[in-house]
Amino acid sequence: MAKKDYMGRCGSCIHCDLSSGYTGWFSTSFTCTRYNQSVKADENACNKFEPAKGRTNDMIEKYDK
Repeated sequence: MAKKDYMGRCGSCIHCDLSSGYTGWFSTSFTCTRYNQSVKADENACNKFEPAKGRTNDMIEKYDK
């Protein structure tokens, strides 16, 4: 299976709280602190996307179960 690329997606956004992850239906969701709603690390970012400096694919993958 190909490795996920999170760059430019929700998981690489400063508003995606990776410590808030919870898994349901084989997919991990996180809290978007800007909108107080659930997002997935690999979903397309919205128009309020702000990259989190220093956040790498490997770091995000650790939280995306």
